[in-house]
Amino acid sequence: MVKRVLFYAVLIAITLVSVFPFVFSLLTSLKEPSKAFAPGLLPSPPTFHNYGDVFRSTPLFLTWVANSVIIAAISVVLLVLLALMAGYSFARIPFPGRNAVFLIVLGSMMIPEQVLWIPNYATLAKIGWVNSWLGLIPGVVKTLTSGTFLVSQFLKSLPKELEEAGILDGLSRYGMFWRIIVPLAGPVVASMVITSFMASWNAFAWPVIVLNSPELFTLPIASTSSRGSTSPAGP
Repeated sequence: MVKRVLFYAVLIAITLVSVFPFVFSLLTSLKEPSKAFAPGLLPSPPTFHNYGDVFRSTPLFLTWVANSVIIAAISVVLLVLLALMAGYSFARIPFPGRNAVFLIVLGSMMIPEQVLWIPNYATLAKIGWVNSWLGLIPGVVKTLTSGTFLVSQFLKSLPKELEEAGILDGLSRYGMFWRIIVPLAGPVVASMVITSFMASWNAFAWPVIVLNSPELFTLPIASTSSRGSTSPAGP
């Protein structure tokens, strides 16, 4: 009983530490600008004028928010689907050269993304994907390799008897994937959804290279550009 109480106490403490920066930012946004760094956590009195000032001074703010949500949602769906299919093939489908291909996939995780910026940009420029959301695909592929690894390792831990039972029931390979593997992969899917959404939402380096039009910016690029600390433009 004591161990359980201590366990949940530690979890609550970690949760409070993790949530505090968000709560602090939210409460600070409700303060008058002159009182933003005044002592005390709670705004007195709270005001929503800051949000109105943002909408008035940056007409594209809602567009940037929508861009970030759409890009993150599409990235999550594509990454989860492709990682599940690739991880399933590496973990469950024997084919010639499977181990060699898997090692190549793992090896690609060790390549710094900065090394690929110039060749990726040159390729996108030739096919006309610069300054478009399609140009963000290389950033999604970067996360796909780690997702494939997670899925393959998770599926290797599942008993093969589940698939054998599916075969006896007449399921095809696709049927086993959608009816058996995908429902059982809930934990790893949840992990990929969280990590890939955060990676897509916070992405800055590659989007700032490939996107030039303010109407296509995501929040990280737009917020930095509005402060004038950098100019979001491609090479």
